[in-house]
This record gives sequence, structure tokens and C-alpha cells, in this order.
Amino acid sequence: MCLDQLMGRYSRLRQELAVAYRERPWHGARIDRLADDLVATERAIASSQPTDDHREGSSLGASAP
Repeated sequence: MCLDQLMGRYSRLRQELAVAYRERPWHGARIDRLADDLVATERAIASSQPTDDHREGSSLGASAP
């Protein structure tokens, strides 16, 4: 998935989780599944973004002039 798709999924999961928490009684299995999906999506977003030492033009490891 590209970052835009991941961000869309993240937003949708947050909305679904908010709805699930408003329902009474709570459906624990649904909330747990949504929370697990949300964490997995957050990890995928984090891993798809470059870290400071992998960004283009990073000065790490470069010698000073």
C-alpha cells in the first residue's frame, strides 16, 4: 500500500473505532480487531516513511568541507 492508502485506512479505522466505542453495549471483539488493525496500520505508516539517516541529502557519514 502507498502512504496515501495507508493514511486513508488509518482515518477510516479511527472513525470505526470511535463508532464502536459509542455503541452500547461495547462489542469487545470488534474493538479489539479495530485496535489491532489500527496498530498494524500505524506501523506500516512508520515503516514507509524515511528515517533521518535515510533521507535524501542526509549529512550523516559525510565528511565536513
